[in-house]
Amino acid sequence: MKVHDNQLVKKDQILFTIDQPRYQKALEQAQADVSYYQVLAGEKRREAGRRNSLGTQAMSREEIEQSNNVLQTVLHQLAKAEATRDLAELDLQRTIIRAPAEGWVTNLNVYTGEFITRGSTAVALVKRGSFYILAYMEETKLDGIRPGYRVQITPLGSNRILRGTVDSLSAGVTNASSTRDSKGMATVDSNLEWVRLAQRVPVRIHLDEQQANLYPAGTTATVVVTGDKDRNTDHESVFIKLMHRLREFG
Repeated sequence: MKVHDNQLVKKDQILFTIDQPRYQKALEQAQADVSYYQVLAGEKRREAGRRNSLGTQAMSREEIEQSNNVLQTVLHQLAKAEATRDLAELDLQRTIIRAPAEGWVTNLNVYTGEFITRGSTAVALVKRGSFYILAYMEETKLDGIRPGYRVQITPLGSNRILRGTVDSLSAGVTNASSTRDSKGMATVDSNLEWVRLAQRVPVRIHLDEQQANLYPAGTTATVVVTGDKDRNTDHESVFIKLMHRLREFG
């Protein structure tokens, strides 16, 4: 292994390598096929050229056409061999797993000598500078939220206040009371309750400053949309701050 769990890595840094001998042999075999068909194509090209130059005075038209057809068949086989060679080379290159971007390796689930299957997830990478806030706002509060509005974010268990801006609101959420039948017709639940909980709508928030991995992706925070301007908390009393925090929970 080239890295360890939760390590910060650079873009294109090697994370781990898959055993290469099988892929190397496949590439060598594919290259041998390409070399064979290249030589064969050269011979058939010279033969076809010679027969075409002699013309029908020295041989039948059928023999000339047959020679041209053989050449086209060999060229087709050469193209297939080259494609197989290129694919084998790509497979060999992909045995070296590199970081697609700068970020933190997390949930590393592969170790030296372990077998992994094609398509399985062996490691996750959290891209540096990609952190954002996704707030699930009640639909009753959406009237006071607009793209560009300022946001105050308090990570759970912390008194530190982060700042951000509303980037966008989700265009739709799933309606659990309505489905579609096999013919595409709407099926509405006939047992709708009189008192219903407000739907939660995702609101994406852009952070003013990235916090590295101080607050890991997927953790919880309290979000308050303050409108066009930031809330000035420098001169607020302890009681006012407490009231704001209680209000944040509904």
